[in-house]
Amino acid sequence: MKGQTWRLVLTIGLIVLAFIGFWNTLRYWTLDAADKERMEMQKPGSVQELQRKAMRLGLDLQGGVHIVLRVMLEKIEPSARADAVDRAIQIIRNRVDFIGVAEPVIQRQGDDRIIVDLPGYTDAARAEELIGQTAQLEFKLLETQDNANLILQRIDSVMAEINKAEKAASSDETTTATTETAAPDTSAADTAAKDIFADILGEDTLDITEGDRPFTLYLDPFLFNSSNNTQWPGYVVAARDRRSVEKMLERPEVKRMIPEDVQFAWSTRPEIVAAQEVYKLYILKSRVQFLGKHLERIKLGKGQYQENTVDFRLSGEASAAFARLTGANIDKPLAIVIDNKVESAPFINSRIRNEGQITMGSSATIKDAQNLEVVLKAGALPAPMEIIAKNVVGATLGSDTIRKGFYSAIVGLFLVLAYIAFYYRLSGLIADIGLIFNLFFLLSIMAALEATLTMPGIAGIILTIGMSVDANILIFERIREELRSGKTVRASIDAGYHRAWAAILDGHVTTLITAAALYIIGAGSIRGFAVSLFWGVLISLFTAYVITKLIFDMRKHKQTLSI
Repeated sequence: MKGQTWRLVLTIGLIVLAFIGFWNTLRYWTLDAADKERMEMQKPGSVQELQRKAMRLGLDLQGGVHIVLRVMLEKIEPSARADAVDRAIQIIRNRVDFIGVAEPVIQRQGDDRIIVDLPGYTDAARAEELIGQTAQLEFKLLETQDNANLILQRIDSVMAEINKAEKAASSDETTTATTETAAPDTSAADTAAKDIFADILGEDTLDITEGDRPFTLYLDPFLFNSSNNTQWPGYVVAARDRRSVEKMLERPEVKRMIPEDVQFAWSTRPEIVAAQEVYKLYILKSRVQFLGKHLERIKLGKGQYQENTVDFRLSGEASAAFARLTGANIDKPLAIVIDNKVESAPFINSRIRNEGQITMGSSATIKDAQNLEVVLKAGALPAPMEIIAKNVVGATLGSDTIRKGFYSAIVGLFLVLAYIAFYYRLSGLIADIGLIFNLFFLLSIMAALEATLTMPGIAGIILTIGMSVDANILIFERIREELRSGKTVRASIDAGYHRAWAAILDGHVTTLITAAALYIIGAGSIRGFAVSLFWGVLISLFTAYVITKLIFDMRKHKQTLSI
C-alpha cells in the first residue's frame, strides 16, 4: 500500500503540472479566428502574448519564409574569411530576434552558405531586405557643383563621341532593316525622356538634344540650399531611364572621366515626383568621413516635419570627430550612405557633437526606418551576401498539413488503442490509459520547454507511441506466461513487470542515447525529432512502469485478470 501511495501522489502531481504546462497551448489551439479577433479587441496584444506562451509550430506546419544565402567570401580579405560565415550567422540571428520571429532556424550549409527558416513570418520582402543588407553605414560629403559640372561635361563629350562612332559604324555596315529598327527606338526614348523632365520641371518643351547631352539629358538637378543659394550635385532620374544611365556609367571610357576620389551613388529607394517614379543620383567624394560603427543608443524618432528618423548618440573620440566633421561643413550636404546607396543627404545646419539624426528619405516608411534601426543595432555583416534561393511556404499549405497530420494521428492512435483493447481486453484498456497519459505528458513538456513542433517532431512522437505499445506488450505477455504457469494474479503481475523490466529498460536506454546524440550533433528539424523522441521515451518508461503498474496493483486482490 505504501508503494501505491507514493506512485498515486506522484502521478496526480504530474498530471496537475502537465495540465498547467499545456494550458496556454490548449487555449491557443482551440481559438478560432472570431475568438482571436474578440480577444484582440478586448485587450490588444493578448493573442500574440498567448501565442508566445503556446507550443510553436515549425515552418513545415505553419508556413513561413525559407531563404538560402551565400556569403561572398571572395570580396573580403583572406585573413577575414575564417570566421566570416559564423559571424554572419550571429548577426543574422540578432536581426531576426529584433523583428520577433520565434524559433528561427539559422544554420550553416557547406563552406559559404547559410539557411534561414522563419516559421510564421509572411513578410518575405522585409525578411530579405533585413537579412541580406550588409549595413555598411558611412557618411560622405558631396562633390562641389563646379567639379560635378566638369565631370558631367566630360561624360557628355565622351558619350557624344561614342554615339557618333557607333552611328557611323552602323551606317557603314548596317542593312536597311537594322537602320529602320534602330531609328524609331532612339527617337522614342529621346521623346519619352524629354516628356518626363518637362513634367518634372513644369515646362511645356525642353530645348535639348541627345547629340549635345547624351548623359545629362536624363538628369534633373534638385539639391539646392536656399540659405546660401548653392546648388549641389544631386539629380533626379526617371525610373525607366535608370538602366540607361547605369549603362553609360559602366562604360570604360566614361569611368576614365570620373576621378578616383569621386563616385556616383543612387538613392536607396524610388520616389514619386510629379506623378513619375524617379531615383535620385548623387555625386559624392569617395572618401569616408565617418563610419556607422561609432553610433550608439540607436532608436526611432521623428524629424522637424514628422518624417521618420533614426536617432543616435556618440561618445568619446567619435563625438569629437563628428563634431569636427560637421563643424567644418556647415551649410553643406552630408550624404548618409548605406551599402553604397544614399539614404538621404541633409544639409548640416550646425556642429553636431553628441547626438545626431539620420533623416530618412521622403519616400521612406516606418518599416524602412525600423529596418535601418535593426541592422544598425545588430551590426554590419562581415561580408556581402547574395540570396540564391527564397521560398515562401503559404499559410494554406501549412493549414492543410496540420489538418491532415492531426486527423491521421487521431485515426492512427484510435486504431492502436482499439487493437490493444481488443487483444488484451481489460488489461488493454489499462495500457490505453498509459498511452494517453504518455502523449499528454509529452505535449505538456514540449509546451513548457517552448519547443517547436515540426513534422520530424511528430515522427518522434509516433515512434514514442510505438515504443510505449511495445513495452506494454512485453509486460502483458510475461503476465500471461505467469498466469498459464498457475501463479496467482498478484504473483503474475509482480513477476510480469519484473521479468519485462530488463528488456524494456534496454530498449529505452539505447533509444535515449540515440536521441541525445541526434540532438547534440544534429541541427534544425533533426533536433526537433531528437527532442520529442528523448522526452517521449523517458515518459514511456514512467507510464509503463508507474501508471499502469499502479492500476494493476489496485486489482491484485481480484481472483482473475482480464488479459
